[in-house]
Amino acid sequence: MKTGLVIVALVVISVSAAIGQKSYLDRGNAFLNEGDFDRAEKVFRQGIKNNPNDLILKCQLGLTLIEKEKYDDAELVLAEVLRIDADNIGAHWYSGIGNFKSAQDRKAVEHFERVIPMLDQSSGQYYSANWFIGKSYSDLLRTEGLTYAETDRMIACYEEYLRLQPNAQDSKSIREYVDRKKKRRPSDNVQKWIDL
Repeated sequence: MKTGLVIVALVVISVSAAIGQKSYLDRGNAFLNEGDFDRAEKVFRQGIKNNPNDLILKCQLGLTLIEKEKYDDAELVLAEVLRIDADNIGAHWYSGIGNFKSAQDRKAVEHFERVIPMLDQSSGQYYSANWFIGKSYSDLLRTEGLTYAETDRMIACYEEYLRLQPNAQDSKSIREYVDRKKKRRPSDNVQKWIDL
């Protein structure tokens, strides 16, 4: 009889904890969607305090910090998630976004490259990841330069984006950019190519 009560009590506690976790996630996401990033951060931090192993809440906290332009803080939170789960798609995606927004283009590319094989190719995230990689590489081409292989990858990602989004607002300018870079690119014996 006592064993039965203990089991029932554990089930009730587990269900309550799961409902509480979902409540933090729902409330935090609602604030995030409203653009109330301070309140979203507080809710996600409280949820993590109550459940320190919740990777979803940590990912959402990372996103919130990115929205608040606290890129270094976001990177710390997301890196913690990736130490626990190296293939966490949310942590890689948000890290890619945060690094892109903070002009850490090589890091952005690394994260989006990790995400691409995990994405459904018919999803909006798939073509977006290709755009982010292409854009990050095009920024690097202007600053520190690209290898021949990196230039190939930039072009391939932009072309995949164009294949999937032929009517996007930026498709014409990206097509012109890709065509221009194909004509201007040096031969494969050039170690680094910098081009404005």
